[in-house]
Amino acid sequence: MKTEGFKSVTGSRLGERIFWVPVINQALKQYERSLEHSNLIQNLLGSNQPGSGFIDQASCSLLWDEAARLSDDPFFGLRLHRLFCPTPLNAIALTAQACPNLGAAVNNMTRFFSIVSTQVKLEVRALDDLVEIVLKPQGSPHIQHFEALTGYMSKLLNQLDLDDEGLLKNVTLCRPDLDPEFYARVLDVPSVSVGEHYSLQLERRLMDKPLATADNFLLPRFTEAMQDLLANMPSHDLVEQVKRRIHILLGSGDMSEDRVAGPMNISPRHLRRKLSQEGTSYEQLVDEVRRESAIRMIGEGQLSLTSIAYELGFLDPSSFTRAFRRWTDMSPTAFKRQLGKP
Repeated sequence: MKTEGFKSVTGSRLGERIFWVPVINQALKQYERSLEHSNLIQNLLGSNQPGSGFIDQASCSLLWDEAARLSDDPFFGLRLHRLFCPTPLNAIALTAQACPNLGAAVNNMTRFFSIVSTQVKLEVRALDDLVEIVLKPQGSPHIQHFEALTGYMSKLLNQLDLDDEGLLKNVTLCRPDLDPEFYARVLDVPSVSVGEHYSLQLERRLMDKPLATADNFLLPRFTEAMQDLLANMPSHDLVEQVKRRIHILLGSGDMSEDRVAGPMNISPRHLRRKLSQEGTSYEQLVDEVRRESAIRMIGEGQLSLTSIAYELGFLDPSSFTRAFRRWTDMSPTAFKRQLGKP
């Protein structure tokens, strides 16, 4: 099967974490092959800046092409989770396993996924009796990259299903040659279907199930470390850079534009102009970060509503309540009560 770049939307400047190079090379050893056998890849790696920790998206796609060619396996990416698991994924797995329940674990996996890949974002959608995790392309990631991430996500979710209750119900792939039984065996899932996007469907009734691996002592420490990694990752997306900086400043009492613009080596006035060109404003991004963080913190259930208000930089709980009503048409208390329902 020809493995062409998986087309989608957004920026040609997008890069990818360079750790995929040793991951792919380690997996190729199972095929008695190596990236050293590819002059093309050696030249590509020499032309990228090794100290940056990133390679450009086009080079990453060529890397996957060469991996499929060297292994002579069109399903190389799909099998990768069986051959080698990279450290960033292990870090996300540990953070998820320390969460109090499956729903919080899924939220943290989604939240920190850009530590693993900048070419794919995870989006969680609630369906009638299912929760769907959709893999959304950023730029034009390779189909092999998509399938590697789908395989790793399947593996992590199966690891969370300690009692084998059928947490992962189905995986959707964008493969026209779909052989459901073959793909289900490779991914170790009950069923596989063909669709317009890559996604995983979970049993919604299990989201509030407590995890036996939960650890209230380690979770905040894992989360803090992951937040620090996320905040320090380079981004070519200005809006994403600003939102990451705002995340760092939450609860500090000073989320001024000066404190965001300074480390980016631009003036607050220039920052406002650039954000306006992106169709947003600094105030809107602060509001977005607060809303996203509030919903996540209430869902995690680790802090009281008063503590959450101060963590988000509100002067008092009543200001937080007014903002939360504007975001959701519900009070924080009602939202928390709603989350408690099965």
